[in-house]
Formats: sequence, C-alpha cells, structure tokens
Amino acid sequence: MWNMPIQEVEDELTHAMSKLRPVTVKAVNKCMEGIAIKVGCKLEKELGTLFGLMFDGWTHGGTYYVALYGVYEDDEKLRVPLLGLSPLVDGTQTADAYVELFKNILDVYDKTRHMVGFLVGDNCNTNQAIANKMGVPLVGCASHRFNLAVNKFLAPYEDLLADVNTLMVELRHENNLAELKKHTVLEPIKRNVTRWSSTFTMVQRYIRIRAEIKKVEAVEELIPTGGKHRKLLALFEHLKKFQSITLQLQRDDTDMAEVRLMFDALITEYPVMGEHLKQSAKIVHTPAFESGVAKVITGAVLSSPETAALKRFESPPPAGKKRKQREEEDYASLLLQGKGKKRKQSPDAPTYAPLVKMIPPTSNHVERLFSQCKLVLTPQRRAMFPANFE
Repeated sequence: MWNMPIQEVEDELTHAMSKLRPVTVKAVNKCMEGIAIKVGCKLEKELGTLFGLMFDGWTHGGTYYVALYGVYEDDEKLRVPLLGLSPLVDGTQTADAYVELFKNILDVYDKTRHMVGFLVGDNCNTNQAIANKMGVPLVGCASHRFNLAVNKFLAPYEDLLADVNTLMVELRHENNLAELKKHTVLEPIKRNVTRWSSTFTMVQRYIRIRAEIKKVEAVEELIPTGGKHRKLLALFEHLKKFQSITLQLQRDDTDMAEVRLMFDALITEYPVMGEHLKQSAKIVHTPAFESGVAKVITGAVLSSPETAALKRFESPPPAGKKRKQREEEDYASLLLQGKGKKRKQSPDAPTYAPLVKMIPPTSNHVERLFSQCKLVLTPQRRAMFPANFE
C-alpha cells in the first residue's frame, strides 16, 4: 500500500520506524477535515470585504487543476494563502467556467466575487476575459511578460541557440555522456523553449564545459566554431542581465514600482522588448490600474484615469514603515538603487489601503505550488480525491 493516498499511516514498517502511536486512515481523514475547517474559519475573518485573487491552471494526468490564492493585507503584512486547488470537472477552460469555480470557492469562505478588488495572473486572453466578466482589473504577471519580451529579443539568435541545444541533446546520449563524464562532473543542459531562463542555463553550461566537450569526438562537428562561440559569449553578457531581472521578479518583496523601473530601463537598453514591457503594451489589461499602483508606491501624482482605477481602495492614511535596503550588486539591484525612486507625496493626494502598495506583480506563488504538486501526484496517488489532495 506504499505511496497510496494516506494509506501509509497503517503500514507496519512505517510504524516500526516511528515513535508515533498507531493511527488509522479514517482518523487521519477526520483530522484533515478538522484542520481544513479551522483554517477556513481563520481565512474567512482575515480576508475581510476587499481582497484580490491570484490564480493559474495546471494539467496533470489528463486533469486540469486551477489554484486560487487570496491576496490581502493583515497586520501590515501581505498574506497570500491558498483558498482552493480544484479540477475543472467538465474540462472546459472558458472564462465562464473559471468565474463559476471562483464563485464556488469563495462561497466556502462566505465571500462573494463583488468583494474581489483585482486579479493577478498571466496576461492570456482567457484571463483578461475573466477580469472583464468580474469587472475588476487584471495585474498581468510580470514574469510572464518578461519571458515573452526576452524570447522576442532572442529571436534573431534562434539558429545559434538551436545549434547549442542540438549539441547538448547529443551529449546527453548514453555513450557521449559517459565519455564526457571522464573529463567533468558537470552534465549538459538542454533548454525548454517556453522558459527563457533555461536558455541562460544552457548557454552558461556550454561555456563552462566547452573545453571538455571538445574531448568527445562523437560531437566534434556539432561544436560551434570560433566565430559562433564569440557571438555566444557576447549574448551571454545580455543573458546575465536578464537572469538578474528574473531573480528579482521572483522575490516576494519586489513591488510593482520596482518592476516598472526595471522594465523602463530594459526598454531603453533593448527597444525590441517594448512590445511587451512598456506601460501601454497591448498585453496589459488595465494600464491605469498598474501605473496607478506604481505611483502610489513612489508617491507620484496620479492621473485622472489612475485615480478612478484606484477609487475603490481609498482609505484614511495608514502608518507606514520604511522598506529595508538590499545589498545585492547585480544588474537588477543597481537599477533599483537609482536616485529618485521614492518621491514625497502631495498632502492633497488621496490615501489608499495598505494592500495597494503590496499587490504582487507576479503569480509566482502559483508556479511554486504546481512544482510541489508534481512531487505529490505520483502515478500511485492519482486516485486521490480532490478534497484530500487540496
């Protein structure tokens, strides 16, 4: 029964290796239900009447799951708890199906969709349609936008990168890998075309083990020539900058003003990225809301459309705290250390709920969850009930 859903608690070997008292599957299920109820009651109180939702979808074993997080402020801290991880039963991935699922999950916490102030998710058409149906702004995932922008920049280098990928794939073959291991413990890495960061790791590994690769005769003809290698070295300098931006976007304390600052700097240095990174890009669902949030953080004066977009979040002035300084010296951090990032706010300007300054610029929380889900939903556990999996 090992690896079966919850069944391991009754395994004799598990009992022998632990000092815990024997317990039955029925008791574990009852305990799980009790904990879920208590957590749900706590979240119901903390969510309040104005909060955001972060979401994304994931397909595994023929089932499409949707993860929904709540986004709210509590005790001057951002909270992003998981509200639900449910499959779309009929498999229909339409905006209406998402909205209905959100409604059902919010009902569990005695909340309605009219309490939702914003959504955080990818910038795809379906998500924009969801935001339109719910009548709320969509904060497009900055990591998703940046991934598209970098792929746009890399398009002219596609043939060169494809050659490196072909080399790496050949090196991963059993005989070639065995020969390579005689000279280095580092293994070749191929890229995932949907994630630009895998291109960075692939080129980085190629540069690191190029000398060792030359000792594998079977791939000698696939090794980039001197001219191509120099182009890869020059490209890698740009990739290092992009990687520092990626890492900065993955930080939980990166705010929307910092994202805007980094994106503006990238557009200046790499104009081709403007199609996806500029403030008024077509991919942006609610430009006034996103730019308004960034201005609230920096203390800049909001335009009329921005003020209207944030009207719902106006509140008495809260007590503020200074953000801690960062010590990194990479490309992204140097951009954020530039002068003039923070400006003194006009005394006549409206004040907003603390949540506005904390709105996450990415949906990376959901991506991390799905990475964990892959480790849980092994082939033996696919029969697990959705409630137990959640």
